[in-house]
Amino acid sequence: MFDTAARRCNARGVAVYQRDVTCGPGWQRLEIGGLGLYGRVFWDETVLGECTGPYTPYSFDFETTAGCHVLTIVVDNRFSEERPTLMHPFADFYAFGGIYRSVMLSDLPERRIERVVVRTPDIKTGCVDLFVHTAGFTDGKHDFEISFDTGDAQTYQLNISADMAEISLHVPNFQVWSPDSPALHTVTVAADGDAAVERFGIRIVAVEGEQILLNGKPVRLLGVNRHESHPQFGPLAHPQLMLEDVMLAQDLGANFIRCVHYTQDPLFLDICDRAGILVWEESLGWGNPKEDAAHPLLRRAAIDDTVTMVQRNINHPIVLFWGFLNEGASDTQEMRALYSAITTAIRAVDPTRLVTFASNRGTRDICFEFADVISVNMYPGWIDSEWNTPCNDLVKPRIDEFVKWASEGTRTGKPLLMSEIGACGIYGMHDSGRAQWTEEFQADFLEEACNAVLNNPRFAGIALWQFFDTRSFVHVGHIRTKPFGMNLAGLLDAYRRPKLAYAKIREIFKRHGAISQTEKPTTIPAVGKHLRSNLRSDI
Repeated sequence: MFDTAARRCNARGVAVYQRDVTCGPGWQRLEIGGLGLYGRVFWDETVLGECTGPYTPYSFDFETTAGCHVLTIVVDNRFSEERPTLMHPFADFYAFGGIYRSVMLSDLPERRIERVVVRTPDIKTGCVDLFVHTAGFTDGKHDFEISFDTGDAQTYQLNISADMAEISLHVPNFQVWSPDSPALHTVTVAADGDAAVERFGIRIVAVEGEQILLNGKPVRLLGVNRHESHPQFGPLAHPQLMLEDVMLAQDLGANFIRCVHYTQDPLFLDICDRAGILVWEESLGWGNPKEDAAHPLLRRAAIDDTVTMVQRNINHPIVLFWGFLNEGASDTQEMRALYSAITTAIRAVDPTRLVTFASNRGTRDICFEFADVISVNMYPGWIDSEWNTPCNDLVKPRIDEFVKWASEGTRTGKPLLMSEIGACGIYGMHDSGRAQWTEEFQADFLEEACNAVLNNPRFAGIALWQFFDTRSFVHVGHIRTKPFGMNLAGLLDAYRRPKLAYAKIREIFKRHGAISQTEKPTTIPAVGKHLRSNLRSDI
């Protein structure tokens, strides 16, 4: 990152990342896990392409000669009307500048297995559907070697059509994945000298009336919203930091994390797979106006970024929800058309997960019909307050008012989720009068909010805003609402030190826990869900 170091903190500008790379001849694939806000990629003097959205993974296939080459990535974190993005200056999280995640270079065999998508429709028999994505193979029948876990490979003749082959198989000695028993399996598919390995869990997700079902049983979601953010490292999350975040969530009594407001590092999802923490994955967006829906490039980006997220993370058993465009203008006809297109695109790739979006439009929202679950962001008594009524006295009445509306007409019969609710508290700030911005005020507010939501059977769960304090916009906009350039609504401060609210929520979550969080060791898994048999070098 170039804007987290002390001498360039919060700077906006251009950085050039460059290094020599030695590779063999032939086709290569360069994968960039995410950068921001914009990047242009060069191989020697040749432009491979552009990365036009922050946090979104990009890949570039190209042919090269053997020897030493120069890889150059130019990154620009300035906002520009000439280069529109779904990330806006007013978004309530900081637009960091730099390369956020791994950069990988792979040799590409002429005939290869790109990946294997695993669907798990049957938790009683362990039957799974494998969708093998290939490249370079001719249409027709080909031999594949398939094995599960550490078992011996079996040969199957599969028919490839349009770079896709399908087969349904039973997993030997299968175990069902659940939060209490997060059992994982692997499948290895090999053909013509190339192979792909995928990790997956056998489980099913559904809705039944106003309940969310996991493996056929109702689940009550107790969770938090989590950004990838740290005061010193920005969006760069060390594996140990990710692991400790998950362990803190477990200690809190949470069984659910909403990953906001962009697709997060695959390693974090790997850790959640093993820890049994359920997840909402979300593509980039925050408060996007109706003009974005009318802009051809941004409309395409909103759809493509979401589809990329689903394709990349589809085998993670922890993903309950696919989300998108947090707090977009879902009370407008322009956004209604875009939300319809996005949800259709998601279900075309993955018909097995629940689709939702977090709305702050309240009873004005006209897009809930596209969602499997109604998800609402509310801040009664914090953002929405009155002069003559104490803040906490507004919380339950405003929530009950929305619940009444959400239980009428076409909205009845759908699960309801409080996807954000919270208030800010400055770490170490105390007041005997429990004034706003103190730890006491925040703890009181969150207790009131949790009681109003969790004591109401209409709600399938809650995700508190937010897990820990994060960097927000600085030097511009409504700076008086962001002390120190931070969103200070965390139960923990930015360094993961607990505020008073943490202990209060821990007590409440333990009391309402619908899924027992048994004490079990959590270990860091090997990086990467998709392991190729041919050489891959980490740049």
